[in-house]
Amino acid sequence: MPALIFGILVVFALSFSIFGLVKNKTWLVLIGAILFLPFVYYFGGLPATRIIIVLPLLHFGSAYALYKNNKMMAWSLFSPVVFFVLFVIGIVVVNQFGN
Repeated sequence: MPALIFGILVVFALSFSIFGLVKNKTWLVLIGAILFLPFVYYFGGLPATRIIIVLPLLHFGSAYALYKNNKMMAWSLFSPVVFFVLFVIGIVVVNQFGN
């Protein structure tokens, strides 16, 4: 059940953020960052993954860079968030269909 809830939140978070970055809307990136917080909180509880607490900071930094009209920096700060989500999706797919 948590995977379904977090999966939906992550899809909405990334959708809001990408749409906000494309349309130059800072508030959409901020909404995406807030929706992304439960996902990071869930994974940040494990001792081996404490470093991912940096991901929301990168997400909020992306919103700030967009606010300052620096789209290249905004995309650069947002890209680790996308790569981490893709990494988690890859792990889930391999564990589900790898057997």
